[in-house]
Amino acid sequence: MKTIVSALIALSVLAGIAAPASAFDAKSFYDQQDRHSGGSAL
Repeated sequence: MKTIVSALIALSVLAGIAAPASAFDAKSFYDQQDRHSGGSAL
């Protein structure tokens, strides 16, 4: 039981780190696309 709880905590920590990183990558990707196309689509 303790092993399962430790694994869940580790996964939640990794997800917490990975989510902002992927959001940042997506933002920079769309910012680059906006600059390349000459404007914002929104």
